[in-house]
Amino acid sequence: MELNQNEQLIWRGHPSGRSSLVYFLKWGFVALLPVSIAGLFKLGDRGTGIDYWKWVAISIALLVIVVAVDVVRRALIDYVVTDQRLRIRRGVLTRREQSAPIERVQNVNTTRTLLDRMLGIGDIDFDTAGAEAVEASFSFAGVARPLELVRLFERHVALQRDPPTMRP
Repeated sequence: MELNQNEQLIWRGHPSGRSSLVYFLKWGFVALLPVSIAGLFKLGDRGTGIDYWKWVAISIALLVIVVAVDVVRRALIDYVVTDQRLRIRRGVLTRREQSAPIERVQNVNTTRTLLDRMLGIGDIDFDTAGAEAVEASFSFAGVARPLELVRLFERHVALQRDPPTMRP
């Protein structure tokens, strides 16, 4: 991401790999269906017309695809906080970017389910003023250590409002 002149990076990240647990449970289950169904046929002494090891290979290939899709999906989401703005960039073929000046942030909300707290992740919503509802919310989903990011952001905003004075 390109920074504007005199703009300094405060934080940059992507959704945490731990945020993909539900994704892996759902799609991992789907990837294991071929070998599971073939195993049931094998237990019932009925064949599928394909050797069992080939079903295992198909399921392994599907698991590799599930992991690769998740890694690429998370890598293509870029969250950035600078001293001047918030920015979210998503996608490759169709790229979507959201950006808002820090001065427009009105509320910072964190959402952490019980599972999120156990995994050390959460969602941060930065609500901004003066935009339509869809554009007013900047959601950093699945961020590792979200409370640290919120504290860092709030400390920066407080320093912008009341810069420390130099005493002789």
